[in-house]
Amino acid sequence: FHTIERKLLETRVIIMKVTSAFVLLLSFLNSFHCTTMPQHTDVVLFGALGDLSRKYLWQSFFQLYLKEQTENKTFSFYGISRDAQKEGSQKLTKLLDDVNCEGDISSVCGLKLFEFRQLVTYVQLKTDEQFDSFGEHKLKNIPENSDFVLGRIFYLAIPPNVYSSVAARLSSCCKLKIRHAWSRLVLEKPFGSDLQSALSMARDIGKHFKEEEIYRVDHYLAKSVVRQILPFRNRNFNHLETILNNEHVERIEIAMKETADSKGRIEFYDKYGVIRDVMQNHMTELLALVAMELPNNHHSDFDSNKNKLLSQVKEVKEEHVLTGQYSRYLHHAEQEKANISLSVYTPTFAASLLNIDSPRWNGVPIIMISGKALDERSSYIRIKFKDSVMCVCGCKSFNVSQHGARQIIFQINPGSLPTVGILVSKNLFSPHLPEGLEDMVVTSQESFVFGQSLNEFYFSIPKTNENAYVTVVRDLYRGDKKSFVTTEGLEHLWHIWSSVIEETKHRHPKLYLEKNDISLNFGYSNGILRYVEQESSLVADEFSERERLSVSSLPSHFLGHVLLVKPDVQLYKSLAEKINDVAKTTVAKAGIFHLALSGGSSSIQLYRAILKHFPKFPWRWTHIWQVDERCAQYHDQLSNFKTIDEELLQNVRIPYGNIHPMVDYSVANVCSTGSVERYKAALVHFVSKLELDFIILGMGQDGHTASLFPKSGLLKDNENLVAMTTNESSVKRMTLLFSILNKARHTAVIVSGHKKHDIVDSLAGSEKKNVNNYPILGVNSQSGNVTFYIDNDAWFGK
Repeated sequence: FHTIERKLLETRVIIMKVTSAFVLLLSFLNSFHCTTMPQHTDVVLFGALGDLSRKYLWQSFFQLYLKEQTENKTFSFYGISRDAQKEGSQKLTKLLDDVNCEGDISSVCGLKLFEFRQLVTYVQLKTDEQFDSFGEHKLKNIPENSDFVLGRIFYLAIPPNVYSSVAARLSSCCKLKIRHAWSRLVLEKPFGSDLQSALSMARDIGKHFKEEEIYRVDHYLAKSVVRQILPFRNRNFNHLETILNNEHVERIEIAMKETADSKGRIEFYDKYGVIRDVMQNHMTELLALVAMELPNNHHSDFDSNKNKLLSQVKEVKEEHVLTGQYSRYLHHAEQEKANISLSVYTPTFAASLLNIDSPRWNGVPIIMISGKALDERSSYIRIKFKDSVMCVCGCKSFNVSQHGARQIIFQINPGSLPTVGILVSKNLFSPHLPEGLEDMVVTSQESFVFGQSLNEFYFSIPKTNENAYVTVVRDLYRGDKKSFVTTEGLEHLWHIWSSVIEETKHRHPKLYLEKNDISLNFGYSNGILRYVEQESSLVADEFSERERLSVSSLPSHFLGHVLLVKPDVQLYKSLAEKINDVAKTTVAKAGIFHLALSGGSSSIQLYRAILKHFPKFPWRWTHIWQVDERCAQYHDQLSNFKTIDEELLQNVRIPYGNIHPMVDYSVANVCSTGSVERYKAALVHFVSKLELDFIILGMGQDGHTASLFPKSGLLKDNENLVAMTTNESSVKRMTLLFSILNKARHTAVIVSGHKKHDIVDSLAGSEKKNVNNYPILGVNSQSGNVTFYIDNDAWFGK
């Protein structure tokens, strides 16, 4: 009986093996059949005339056509925009002229480029009717049972707020739902602005496209070095996987540094900032690649292991983040007519401390650094290993190269290095290279990276270093999702970052000088990040060549008054210090301090300096007045008082009765003759001898100050204290007049930004001028002092 049972079992095993082999054979034959079947792919690019398409996408789609097109694999390309047919077609034709063979001078490439341009069709899509017509008449259609593989790529290089509506239209008109056919919807970041908006967007799109049809691009995952991280780890499994853990790793650093500033992208940066822009996505994805458990070759294992790692990353807290803003950011915001009340909080630099709650990584600090206007353009992942070797004997001949710092660096953008690549300290191990890497011979004795000579590293570089979007498009065509973000992964990413983004949205970032400010250096202990230097290191050495040549000959006076010229951060700190000193002296002597403030972004930077440097300012005994105000309700962005209130008064403990807004917000008509009389009465009642202790003035590009404009009759009014006025745009305003402005004990005139250089230059000239054309000339204190605080940009020009 047992013999029969054993024979039956053996027979069953044989049958299972044969069945399995047969299934594999069928699968292979089906796969072979599919690959030999004729294939056609429609590429539909929305935002075809935009920057991303112009810079990367059309060139990448040409590379796809160049490498993949055959008799059996054909393509059609459609450039989609809302522009009218004729104008859009002309723009697209001109844009395609920039697509090229990138150094390939062969006749084959030239012919393929000609073919590619002929295959691109411009289509205007705005209405439902246009979408329906496009799906029915333009796109290739085949019978239900045809032995023909048909694919459609819908690439949405358009604003994310229209993703859902476009996805719905495409699902209705153009998505393929037949045998041997596939559709792919491609999305560019940002994928929401927080966890809730990201999930909402995912739900809306998920109503029309399945998860396997959705491709969220993270082009950083397609960069040549990033693509080699997992192959490198696999190839060096025996060396690496035993030391990539909390027993051996001291810390992991992930950095994305840029020399470019945010000019031209202020609106985007005010909405997203550096944390949302790169940390929440690119940089956290990079962390996953170096810290996740190694997957096997199956894509499901890759996603599963990556998502497991992301789920173990702890939520980032407020004390884990430092923020900064380059000093010219508000000037750029003003130039682009941004909402300054938002711009003052925008971080252009951030450093973050992350932790992974897992047995493998618990206790290892992960530090992320990213910023604009820094000293170099460099991106890297640096794994620094612990130094566990102690010298006891023979220390005089201790071999530093064998026992020095041990590190692995994945250099994604080259920075100061000759090229991108993977560096391994020679005292760590000699790496085996995967197929995509090759050794680079280092000959320079003078190249250093993180304090070590380049000669102390094994340096391997990618055999090919193609543009990331070429890889993205190729992966997209082949259905390889390693360069893309899944819905589950997206949810994990936002779980890590959403809270801290909310917690820091009203934090004033540290100001730093563009290109090389060592005050951004920081340290960490007990899970808290702190700047090493609490002050910005803005020094004369950072001046431009023109500024250095001019500094020695700076005049001591301007328009007959004391002149102070400094970089803007130093300038505001100096003025804040002066106000603080005068306030304390005045309060000690008279028991009260009267301060009159103006509007504008320059004043915001002054408020920030006061709050940062002088926490013991005598607010309790300070009365706040306004120099001028627009006739607008409090919530209107034109309101000067709204800025003063939100940026200063709400952050200090000042008695409510000490605050004197110029307009009356309790009535519908905030400005009237009654408002003027009310403010005059308040000044007479509170201000002894009508002598304000300190007035902050600005100066416009036309030489106006307060709301006293050129050729205004108010320039000669020596009787009234307050008046109504309008400027050339007919905006009603209230303003203090020279009769009270010139009685102040201390007056500071702030002039900032390169746009003020022409008026400064003109006023400094020898040509005779009068107050009627240049109202700033009317500022002449009767018994006090006037100081002009002019920043480098306004004095020296751009």
